[in-house]
Amino acid sequence: MGAGMTQLPLDSQWLLHRPITGPRAGHIGENVFCEKWLELMQSEVEFREVDEPEHLTKLNRILRNADFAACTDRACAIAASWATYLGCNVGASVLSLGESLRQAGFVHDCYLLAWASHNRRAYGVNNGFRAIEFFLAPADHYGRSYTGGVELKRIPDLCVLDYEIIEHLWSWLGSDDGGAWLAGCQREIERRQAAAWRSEREQNNGVVEQRNL
Repeated sequence: MGAGMTQLPLDSQWLLHRPITGPRAGHIGENVFCEKWLELMQSEVEFREVDEPEHLTKLNRILRNADFAACTDRACAIAASWATYLGCNVGASVLSLGESLRQAGFVHDCYLLAWASHNRRAYGVNNGFRAIEFFLAPADHYGRSYTGGVELKRIPDLCVLDYEIIEHLWSWLGSDDGGAWLAGCQREIERRQAAAWRSEREQNNGVVEQRNL
């Protein structure tokens, strides 16, 4: 950068918010959460506190208590990966546990507590890998298992801030804003699942009618 030039703040529209591995084709939940997260991240911040910067992104607001100053491409990729993870079966189980904790009286920290329990390392479970290591691992960290499936082969290189970002995202999910976003995602998932079921039923009925001709 030349003399006299200053670094401009990042505009939220420049940040890609792409997950590290991306939603899988045909997995409605993963695709909905990924799409809804991008939609949220590209929306405007409605208001700013006195001490907040002029160029404030949605992710900055969510991570306002985290121990770093800027919203980086890495932070965006981690957050988008987390959002996509919510749509898989394992992520749904964490959400279900979080909702149970909410009903038990742990209102704001319900999802964070559920995540802390789920993310523990247990050497007899999932080959000793933690949940965060699964969904933040790039594709080249996976390989074929002896049963023919796909499994994580090595731990991704994660730093303290990566873990902190995930913790703040789970905490935010227990807030009013996070809960509203989650509810909207779940409604869209139900809508798409119902549409997929109707489409499959129509196709099956069409096959039966063809056979009866």
